[in-house]
Amino acid sequence: MPNPAQATIDPIVVGNDAFSRLASYCVERYPDLPITLIADTRTVSAAGNEVARVLTRAGRTVRSIILRGDNLHADELGLARVLTASPYGPSLFVAVGSGTITDITRYVSFRLGQPFVSVPTASSVDGFASIGSPLVIEGVKRTHAGQTPRAIFADSTVIAAAPAILTASGFGDLLGKITSIADWRLGRLIRDEPFDEAIAARATAAVDRCVAQVDAIGRREPQAVETLFHALTDTGLCMIEFGESRPASGAEHHISHFWEMAMLRLGMATALHGMQVGIATAIVAGFYQQLRGLTAANVSRLLADRIPLGEHPQEAEIRAAYGPLADTIIRDHAEYLEFSANEQTMIAERVVERWDEVLEIAHTVPGPEEVKSLLTKAGAPVDPALLNLPPDQLAAGIRRAHYLRTRFTSAKLCHMLGLLETV
Repeated sequence: MPNPAQATIDPIVVGNDAFSRLASYCVERYPDLPITLIADTRTVSAAGNEVARVLTRAGRTVRSIILRGDNLHADELGLARVLTASPYGPSLFVAVGSGTITDITRYVSFRLGQPFVSVPTASSVDGFASIGSPLVIEGVKRTHAGQTPRAIFADSTVIAAAPAILTASGFGDLLGKITSIADWRLGRLIRDEPFDEAIAARATAAVDRCVAQVDAIGRREPQAVETLFHALTDTGLCMIEFGESRPASGAEHHISHFWEMAMLRLGMATALHGMQVGIATAIVAGFYQQLRGLTAANVSRLLADRIPLGEHPQEAEIRAAYGPLADTIIRDHAEYLEFSANEQTMIAERVVERWDEVLEIAHTVPGPEEVKSLLTKAGAPVDPALLNLPPDQLAAGIRRAHYLRTRFTSAKLCHMLGLLETV
């Protein structure tokens, strides 16, 4: 669990006076610290220049680090570019941007032992209110230790004017909570993984508020975009309170991570995180649709044919899917790969014994066509082919992304049952 002091974000401001309140906050809370502003070429135009002007008028010294390029990542290069340009002494870091800028600033400021404040420029991700930094290091995407922003200041006009695809991406990231919460419940049911009902209810309520306004979000009506921003922030706070990402990241995020890693490995431009998550959410909804079609007797027969899964065949699957990253994935996934036949049998027996409860969880997930309909209304893509990944990599993400995390998800269950090979 995070340190409570680290997890405090105060204030969280969304409004037309956000930048002036940011200036007052910096003067009052950090009167002696110079400002290091991090942005990219798009976000500096959208908000960074104005933020710098407001802070300068308030008497603050502002040093801007502007990342250039069309395909920025929170990876070794992005971290090095900010770290090498950062001041040696104390500074308040101000991240002006969306997910990538925020994650880079979060991690660099954390490692330098300096505070940071978030100035989002779009309702695009849930990561503004987060303690972890999802980074791609040596080609593998993992969440690394970081820190929450001390405060968040989002200008209503700026986030409403963000490109439509960024808002749609935020809706896709939020919609993914439907399957992540179901996966979270499944992990508790089958493997006694940690769970919190109150946090799950909060995250679900955040999704429901936005689903009710999906048409307005698709039209980018300012109030609806604000609702989306608050919902994304709330799910981020759920992760902070729980101490890890389970409330907001399940099999749909693992598929997205696989696809992103594949794009980087192939030298491709990556898609927006929430766009990938939305597409993957429809796929995982399909997993749950398959599960709903099975009886306990069906499941018992399928598991009898599959269990125990061999360690070496699974390693072969990882090597085929992950290529040069396979050794790292195998090492990270050792807990599951090394399950004995007896341990696997115990899990399989629990699945059969609790199949009625599995079905109750599965019925909380809408069908894939309903998920696609919601994404379409929000202006988000639904066709995996739009990611431009080779078909074998798209399929590998669906079938093998569960090896990225040691969590019991719908993908893990479908793998046990042999259902992923039919996707």
